[in-house]
Amino acid sequence: MPKPDVLVIGAGMAGVTAARALVREGLRVCVLEARQRIGGRIHTLRDFCDAPVEAGAELIHGRRAQTWPEVRAAGLTVRSNSYAASAMMIDIGHGTHWLPRALLHPEAWQSLTILQRLARRESRDMSAREFIERRGYRGRARSLAEMVFITHLPGSTHEIGIHGFIDDGVFELETGLDYRVNEGYDRIVEHIARDLEIEYGFVAERIEWSPDGVGIRDGDGRERVARAAILTLPAGVLQSGAIRFKPELPESKREALRAMVTGPVLKLIMRFDEPFWPRRLAAVCSGAGPVALYWNVFYKARSEAPVLTAYCTGERAATLARMGEDEAVARVIGDLRRHFPKPKLRLADWRLIDWSADPLACGGYTFLRPGAAGARARLAAADTGALFWAGSETATQPIAATVAGAYVTGLRAASEVVAAAEATLPREQTSRRSGS
Repeated sequence: MPKPDVLVIGAGMAGVTAARALVREGLRVCVLEARQRIGGRIHTLRDFCDAPVEAGAELIHGRRAQTWPEVRAAGLTVRSNSYAASAMMIDIGHGTHWLPRALLHPEAWQSLTILQRLARRESRDMSAREFIERRGYRGRARSLAEMVFITHLPGSTHEIGIHGFIDDGVFELETGLDYRVNEGYDRIVEHIARDLEIEYGFVAERIEWSPDGVGIRDGDGRERVARAAILTLPAGVLQSGAIRFKPELPESKREALRAMVTGPVLKLIMRFDEPFWPRRLAAVCSGAGPVALYWNVFYKARSEAPVLTAYCTGERAATLARMGEDEAVARVIGDLRRHFPKPKLRLADWRLIDWSADPLACGGYTFLRPGAAGARARLAAADTGALFWAGSETATQPIAATVAGAYVTGLRAASEVVAAAEATLPREQTSRRSGS
């Protein structure tokens, strides 16, 4: 096998996208993947019920997502995951009610302006907690305001920075239209990765980089070398110290990693003997209890499998993760009985997915601390010789820390590698590779 021109570390969305783009430019590429599958934190379960269920990433966020051409090219179909208010229930500490009724309470009205206030960027960065306190949110309004920040982001209000929240596009993520891939999210990755050369079971531990090339070694002493490499590993893995760099990364990269928080994300996917929730229910949001959000996985889908996903981030995810699995399941079932006190709940099967416990992920996804604006761009910068950077943590648009964001970074890093190669190749080799 000829020596590759480029190594890509990680076969998630960013990695396979970058690799395919480089192959199309005529470069020899090898993808090094620690797992025995592609996709990374895209992981579709096909043995849980009669239709695919997502253990990892779930949604295409909005019509601006750059992955839409891949969806169409792969012949996949989607369904809307955006719900009317009348299909949602909410608990803000005063019982579980249909969302329109909960918002009728005068104490909740103050919070309805929070998105408009966030759209007007503050000149000074601050924590979400300070933002809430400065705006004087109290009671139900405060609970709703806190849910804006911590239902999705895996941190507490004192950790989450307002500028990072805005720059990362979370505002758009929470207010835009979402879509599910009926055939499973992994089908997009498989479509992109077909015909790529992928070496599975290669757990990178040491990366040597210079302007002239990159060498990557795993725990078994195997080494792979190339003229360039693209690193797409999750920030949590880099923050854990699992990868040693020689020479040490520049301070700009280390500071960027310190500025990000990789928070815990936990899912409990549950299949019941029969649905016990109202037929029109799409989701339950909760500011109280152990779970932030429940959703009806097959709401308005062809499958009628009675499956709910319990989703939580931050401290709630960490609390459930510290329990044994049986205790965590019992805690969630008890919480469901709080939301739905009358029906009988007959649980048939479940899967607990804790991305923080996965050493190849070390967390769910990232957010930015107060004062950390610009950290993603610094991590993405091509300032480490022949070692380039991609992955959802380096995304700044359309929405950071998402699949579409990872896809865009793969294209960006591939273009950086091509530009660097064209700058160093003799003119006749550049012309020959471009087909001219």
